[in-house]
Amino acid sequence: MLSNVYVVGNGGKHLKTLYFYDYDVKKEVDIILEDDILKRTGYIVRESKLLGSDRKGYFLYISALPEKLKEIDGLLGDLPIEKLSGKESKDIIKKIKTEEDSAATGIGMIFG
Repeated sequence: MLSNVYVVGNGGKHLKTLYFYDYDVKKEVDIILEDDILKRTGYIVRESKLLGSDRKGYFLYISALPEKLKEIDGLLGDLPIEKLSGKESKDIIKKIKTEEDSAATGIGMIFG
């Protein structure tokens, strides 16, 4: 289960967590994403079809300390949002990280 994998960085052990939500709850999720906890923690939202998924909606990726994830889970608790695990989660997180690394490399080439 990927939600139990720890990554050391930024002052502690971070959990990588992936959520999925449908197009029809985007507005509600966007409101929650404006919360200070999420803004300070940071997150990545990607449309599922752009990552090659058959799902129809969005992936929300968060890497945070366990206590922050508990707070975030509390914020998301009332919404129809699914916390993913297993192979699907691992594959999607890998695609998101690859995309982010490519973007960082491109910016480095522009300003480097």
